[in-house]
Amino acid sequence: MNPIDKTQKRKANIYMLCFALFAAAVLLFVYFFGQNSVKRDNVQCENAVFDCTAARDLHEAHRYYLEGDWQFFYRQWIKSDALSAVEPTDFLRVPGSWAGNLFHHTPYENGGYASYRCFVQGLKTDSALTVYVPNLACAYRVYADGELITESGILSKTPGATDSNAAALREKVYLDEGMHEIIIEVSGDVFSGLYLPPILAEYTYENSYVSGMLALRYTLIGAIFYAAIVLFVFSGVVKVRFFSPWLPILFVLIAFRMMFSTEGYSITQTWLYTLDYEKMHLLTFANPFIIKLCALLYFRDELKLDIPLRSVIGISGFFAAIILTAYTFPQAVFNNSYFWILQLLSSVADIYILRKLCNELAAGKKNSGIICGAYLFLLCGVNVNILYMGGMMSTRTSSFMPISFTLFALFITVIHTRNAILLYQRVQRTRQLERELEQANMAVMISQIQPHFLYNALNTIKSLIRRNPKAAEEAVIDFSYYLRGNMDSLSHAEPIPFRTELEHIHHYCKIELLRFPDKLHLEYDIETDIFDVPPLSIQPLVENAIKHGVTKRPEGGTVNIHAYEDSKNYIVSVEDDGVGFDPTVVLKKDGRAHVGLPNTCYRLESMLHAKVDIKSKIGVGTTVTVRIPK
Repeated sequence: MNPIDKTQKRKANIYMLCFALFAAAVLLFVYFFGQNSVKRDNVQCENAVFDCTAARDLHEAHRYYLEGDWQFFYRQWIKSDALSAVEPTDFLRVPGSWAGNLFHHTPYENGGYASYRCFVQGLKTDSALTVYVPNLACAYRVYADGELITESGILSKTPGATDSNAAALREKVYLDEGMHEIIIEVSGDVFSGLYLPPILAEYTYENSYVSGMLALRYTLIGAIFYAAIVLFVFSGVVKVRFFSPWLPILFVLIAFRMMFSTEGYSITQTWLYTLDYEKMHLLTFANPFIIKLCALLYFRDELKLDIPLRSVIGISGFFAAIILTAYTFPQAVFNNSYFWILQLLSSVADIYILRKLCNELAAGKKNSGIICGAYLFLLCGVNVNILYMGGMMSTRTSSFMPISFTLFALFITVIHTRNAILLYQRVQRTRQLERELEQANMAVMISQIQPHFLYNALNTIKSLIRRNPKAAEEAVIDFSYYLRGNMDSLSHAEPIPFRTELEHIHHYCKIELLRFPDKLHLEYDIETDIFDVPPLSIQPLVENAIKHGVTKRPEGGTVNIHAYEDSKNYIVSVEDDGVGFDPTVVLKKDGRAHVGLPNTCYRLESMLHAKVDIKSKIGVGTTVTVRIPK
């Protein structure tokens, strides 16, 4: 490994460590900030009694998270079934699944139905209150002192008949400082119980808060969908590709994630009718895997990452195995702890992608730094949402995901906006070059129709009319073809076949042979003519050889036109044994260009990337060689 490779590898390792620490710091900050909020708004709980006497007053932004040990009644609805004097089956920690987790096993199975009961005392508020469980995938009912105050979905004791809902119908309840009974009845097919904490909050403010979060979420969803639509339109209209086709697909996927998870589904569910929230959880489970796979394909395509196809197939197979396991064994997998553990297994792809991005950042590849930052926002948004939906974060962090996703989209949009600006600048530069090329074509055409050449050609024809009418007739034909070739060059912006240019040269040379029959000799050595040249590009070279080369010698000379090819180029050579000239002197003493030579070189280089080599020695002659890449 050379020193440069070692330096880049060291830099990539440092970047990887920094990004990993940043992601971990964000997750820990969100987690501990949320836990601190819960503790600040928590109330003391003992034997299923929440004593709010020492807690801060309940008003506006304050809410109580009813975390603690609740009385648990397995497969019993103590209020709906009017059960009296019934003893609790157990005391269970809320939030938590009654089926337990990796570290605590219970005799209760996933799914089914049950009741939770607690008591609240010491409330200090005159406002209307509400009790509900935000984003719970189970269907549930909440009773306060025997009165139904919150209902979400349709509960059922029959397996598979529960219809859960992301939204909840909440009614006002007024509670004083005395003792109040809170009962929550739940039912679910694969999710079990209150794995998210119930909230006791001021009714009006909580409704405003939920509405505000929904408005924010769908505003951001609309922005990302709009970006995706614009990208789709661009990909169909603009022929020049300046972004990967995986990008609009990725935007659509993250917008769907925002629509079909947590609060977002409370709106989206009204469009889907029969698809209950619990079943949508099963579908949402697969979404992060698909997002990360699509991100891998996007980065691979956008940055030309060195990611073999077998790696993409391997990661896809790994994700598919996890998803199929979850769908095949939902009762075993959709325990709240297994839920987020299986999701976090996708972090192997995160690490793999981040490592590849850090390699590109260390190599100094354009936009790699912005893409790394954008990907971190995507990862943090997905993982925080997974932990929240799995009950690992008690406080409401569901707004963190849409904000993170929008920042990801913003960063990526900045990259491609810059690319679009560069593309626009290149288009403008191309148009400018086209204008300059058109001006060069005009200059060449005008330089070829000089008054002195017209005068000399017409005088030659005039002298032939009486002496040799047949020759005069042929000269008129050649002269007309010559003029037509010059005029046609104005309408040909694209290169023309070399054989067409060669015909124009023939007509010009035949006129010059009439003028200098004893001084001018022409030789054609055409080995190939199956290539293109700009119009009026080789003829000016022949004119230079005649006008400024052989005809300046008293004894005259020979002009040789040679066309051939090698493995990489088509080559045209115009050679004369005339008086020669100094190639560094482009202008003549009269200030006129050396018969369009600079324009001819410019057009050949601009249109065909050709190389023009001029070799001349005074008193010996001149050779102009044009190499046109195949």
